[in-house]
Amino acid sequence: MTRTDLSGTRLKTLGFALLCLATFYNPAKATEISGLQQAIMQETEDYLAEQAASLDGTPTIHVSVPKAQSFETCHDRVYFLPNKGTLRASMSVGIRCMDSGKTEYLRAALSVTGHYYVAAQTIEMGQAIMPAHLEEKQGDLLKLQASARTTPKQLLGHIANSRIPAGRPIKLNMIRSPQSISKGQPVRLQVSHGALTVTQQGEALSTADVGGSIQVKTGTGKVIMGTVINANTVNVLF
Repeated sequence: MTRTDLSGTRLKTLGFALLCLATFYNPAKATEISGLQQAIMQETEDYLAEQAASLDGTPTIHVSVPKAQSFETCHDRVYFLPNKGTLRASMSVGIRCMDSGKTEYLRAALSVTGHYYVAAQTIEMGQAIMPAHLEEKQGDLLKLQASARTTPKQLLGHIANSRIPAGRPIKLNMIRSPQSISKGQPVRLQVSHGALTVTQQGEALSTADVGGSIQVKTGTGKVIMGTVINANTVNVLF
């Protein structure tokens, strides 16, 4: 059994620290928050909750106490997110005082607990994603890349662009629509001119979804640009 020695110098140091804490910490003063400060804190929390609503999770928000003197003449307030409006675990919320013309910032901490999906088993390249491939997880969605905050509706039936190991979050850039065309795939080129439609075979030189532009090499080696119509057809316009 280990004993802790608090005698001598260490005891004096501990006593001094406790004395400082007792001297400078005033519980009554620490809880003195004005109505204006409370209003700004609540408005900031409401604003962040509104911004986090699109993540489809439960937000937990902590806001620092604003300096009362900074907002004495700030009655018409507009809240905004700096850094292109990106939500972060730790961030500053901008408060624009429309009546005084000043802009203040308030520190806030945010987490959003929600569901996301990982590969329940290894998904091979070209394999269609089925319910058995998905495992639901719960965690802070802000710790995930935006492309990994997925739902089953976004994933089921889609095709894996590459091998997805078991346990890895499935990102949107890892999958493609079942109606998309992938690089190297044989496709049917469709050329329309008035009532006349001509078709020929070609090879996709890139990957694109329905409505996207794609390069195709014809049987003669000519490279042309077209638009994906479905999983097998590219329309060429002249």
